[in-house]
Amino acid sequence: MKSYINLKVLSRSELQALFDNAVWHGDTLHISSKLGNGTIALFDKRADITIELSLFGTAAKKTLENVLDKELKQLSPKK
Repeated sequence: MKSYINLKVLSRSELQALFDNAVWHGDTLHISSKLGNGTIALFDKRADITIELSLFGTAAKKTLENVLDKELKQLSPKK
C-alpha cells in the first residue's frame, strides 16, 4: 500500500503542487497543505485517514471526499 501511494498518488504533479509537505514516519504519512493537515496510517488490512481541513479545504470538502472515495475503491479487492 505504501508503495502504491508513493507511485500512484504522491508522484502525481497536480497533487505535488497541493502539498506543502508529505513525509512518511513508519507506516504513517503526514501531509500538510493549504487545504489542511492530515495523516494516512496503514495497517494490515486497512488505512485510517484523518484530515483537518483549513478554510480553503472546507470549501473543497465534497471534491476531496469524491477523489478519496474514487482512489480508495481502486485499492479494494475485485469480487
